[in-house]
Amino acid sequence: MKARNGCPQPAAFPSGLDESSEPFFLPPLQVIITAEEVSGFARAICAENGNGRVPLTFPIRWLALPSVHDWLLQLIGRGYLPVHEAQNFIFERELEMMAEYILRIEAKQISAPARLTLAMSISTPEGDLCAICEAVLRLVPLDPGAG
Repeated sequence: MKARNGCPQPAAFPSGLDESSEPFFLPPLQVIITAEEVSGFARAICAENGNGRVPLTFPIRWLALPSVHDWLLQLIGRGYLPVHEAQNFIFERELEMMAEYILRIEAKQISAPARLTLAMSISTPEGDLCAICEAVLRLVPLDPGAG
């Protein structure tokens, strides 16, 4: 399942994107899944007995990469707290430890209620799709009288 710029089609997810806003694209990122990252993530989600496998929800961790985090803050702007509302994962193949992947992220703003929906595709360097993921961030105004 491929779409423009290699990102998954937003219609592949159940959140119902607001097609009135233009999508924003983060330049593709090269990511490598290390044993240390998987171990730390597994401890954080109380899934330490993964038998050396990458947890299915591991890709959500990439939202904390400095370049992704900075890009998200720029999109959200000041005055809002992003709250993780939902996530969806569709796998074509299992992600592997010490493997290299290309991460692509498309963001769309939704106005009612204020949300930022992130459609992520994870592929091999050769272009084979491994997974598509969606994360929905509810944008809560920091000033209760706003928004």
